[in-house]
Amino acid sequence: MRTLRDSGSFLFALAMGFVFTMLLAAALPLAVGDRAFTVRSGSMTPTIETGDVVVTEPVSPTAVNIGDIVTFRDPEGTEKTYSHRVQSIERDGSEIRFVTRGDANTSVERWQVPADGSLGRVVYRVPKLGFAIAWIASPGARALLIVLPALSLLWLLLTRIWRRPEPAPTGGPLDGPP
Repeated sequence: MRTLRDSGSFLFALAMGFVFTMLLAAALPLAVGDRAFTVRSGSMTPTIETGDVVVTEPVSPTAVNIGDIVTFRDPEGTEKTYSHRVQSIERDGSEIRFVTRGDANTSVERWQVPADGSLGRVVYRVPKLGFAIAWIASPGARALLIVLPALSLLWLLLTRIWRRPEPAPTGGPLDGPP
């Protein structure tokens, strides 16, 4: 029984370590000025999949190279943010003109940014973490994330209160004469 409990504790610790590492990989970059985005479409498949979290670093438009994956606002003025691969770059006075395309797309985006501006370059991705983030953002999941730990603590306290007392040791030096 003890071996089963120990292996269960090990598996739980392993799972929690994995979850903590994944969350740290997405959250730590925020401390150094990078940003994290959840990918909501398959436009960059197979390089970046739906549900992945991409971490971007701010860069000058002049530091971007053809083939880099950059994150930018939709050039048509919507509030959407895209992460697509740079197809071409052209300097036009004080502006840099980009042509980008998602790896799985057939159409391109044409947009520009001031040469002294900033945009995001994708540094790495954390596979499928975006699905967990979306789930955590739901009201039911938030309630569950409060209720489950509270119930676990209650169970732990009750088992400590109700456990059988350990028998007193015998045969010690205070037991009297033989």
